[in-house]
Amino acid sequence: MGPEKKVLYIVQSLVAAYIVTGLLLCLLAFIVYQSNTGTKMANLGITLTYIFASILAGMIIGKKIGKRKFLWGFFVGVLYFAILTLISVVFQENTVIFSTERITALFLCIAGGTLGGMLAI
Repeated sequence: MGPEKKVLYIVQSLVAAYIVTGLLLCLLAFIVYQSNTGTKMANLGITLTYIFASILAGMIIGKKIGKRKFLWGFFVGVLYFAILTLISVVFQENTVIFSTERITALFLCIAGGTLGGMLAI
């Protein structure tokens, strides 16, 4: 399998993850708006969205590449987090890059991607 194919599979898995992220965050915003839950519930929903999207990306890349699935899932989890962070830095003023929440999100995205890679059939 050539490097062009691998890059294509990485892009496909990340696009799928971000589509799912967008849909789940819209659903979460609707639920939070309708139920007047606090920021703790919203933060939990965001974290679960990141984990689910990372698992999905890991499963897609693992299934497409087929070898060393967990490493490819790890890689996609890192990329997923890196792109989220980049978007935050570009669109949000005074973004703290190194915070406890960000480091936790990084490890959760890595763990989700790795798990997704291992679960890929």
